[in-house]
Amino acid sequence: MAIKTSSAGGRTGKILGAGLRTLGRTVLNKLPGGDRLERTAIYWAEVGEDWAQTLGDLRGAAMKMGQLASQYADVLPPQLAEQLKKLQRSVEPLPFVDIEPLLDAQWTPTQKKRIRSVEPDAIAAASIGQVHRAVLSNGAPVVIKVRYPGVVDAVDADVAQLKRLIGLSKLLPVDGASIDTLMAEVRARFREETDYAAELGHLKHLRKHAKLPGIVYPKPVEALCADGILVLSEEAGASLEAAKDWPQDVRDALGLALSRWALHQMFVALAVHADPHPGNFAFRETGELVVYDFGCVKRLSRPVADRVVALLNAAHEARWDDLHGHLTALGGISEGVTTAQLTALYRELAELILGRLAEAEMFDFDDATFITGIRGAIKRNLGLSFKFKPVSDLLFVLRALSGHYWILRALRARVPVIAILKPHGVQLAQGGADKPTPRA
Repeated sequence: MAIKTSSAGGRTGKILGAGLRTLGRTVLNKLPGGDRLERTAIYWAEVGEDWAQTLGDLRGAAMKMGQLASQYADVLPPQLAEQLKKLQRSVEPLPFVDIEPLLDAQWTPTQKKRIRSVEPDAIAAASIGQVHRAVLSNGAPVVIKVRYPGVVDAVDADVAQLKRLIGLSKLLPVDGASIDTLMAEVRARFREETDYAAELGHLKHLRKHAKLPGIVYPKPVEALCADGILVLSEEAGASLEAAKDWPQDVRDALGLALSRWALHQMFVALAVHADPHPGNFAFRETGELVVYDFGCVKRLSRPVADRVVALLNAAHEARWDDLHGHLTALGGISEGVTTAQLTALYRELAELILGRLAEAEMFDFDDATFITGIRGAIKRNLGLSFKFKPVSDLLFVLRALSGHYWILRALRARVPVIAILKPHGVQLAQGGADKPTPRA
């Protein structure tokens, strides 16, 4: 059994059907009469429900796209975001009778002898595959991650149709060229996420280059890894739901481990684990954070990482021309847009983000005014959105940072942000004492 719809044509038809229904709803929503705000709210709720159902049924890249969109709830219509959040939940796993033949096809008799038993009930299921507990012949507990059949072949067709779906809904306030760039990055990450050999490479890279105190990675059993199959040591831990009620010192230790790891990945390892769903982490009362699922890892170049450091320092020091130049170099500014057109926004966001992070030695992620301030600035300045372009190199990095923020928020962790940024060259002055007066 393949993922829901076995043929690419069948999957395309389902996504196209959702697009046509969206187009029909768009036409009806534009007709005169009635309460405009109420009609728009109903429109986005109906579109969201349709998309969530369709993408969830298809799994694969289609479902991943919905999950990605749901993580940008702050800039989506609230009714749409609420529906897409459903895609973040674990999906119904395939029965083991559909999974066992995949294992039999990949493993040799010698490899099979290394497996004592496999639990038929999956412990997790997502858009690309599902996970089963197993025991090796030597008694070691492991997990087996198995890719759904048909996922790889469906990626390109899914992304192409999803691009049309986004266009029909007018969801993103960017031009066609920017959407092309954005979707090319999404396609590359999704294709990579279906490649378990690439995932194994990401895991080995991070185990080597981002081995930090407080971070626990599973150990691959490479002799049993094959096309569409990963076998890893089982690393136990509690859920975020459980961890958020632990003592403050434990939550702070977890927050410190997560924050250090996030920055080290970006500025040292140059590889960012970019699927920050809470289900991809487990928490230990020792202050250790277990990391799972390395399918979506964004590799960065040194020049891009260095440019981000320079951009952050320019923003903190109110050097708006330099900030604008760094954003332009990254491809994030529309042609012809000047510093003067964006200075007020730069100043406001720099103060709301970097200024707040630098207010005290320990930043308290339990402070809700931090995120509400940023949300308010984004909403007030939506009219400037066309002056920016999505930066493909940072799309999944920002996804990771957003996910990490919400984990830290749930933990109510207190983190020495200034101190952990400093080794990477980002110089925040506590309390703004050394900060120059902002200039236009």
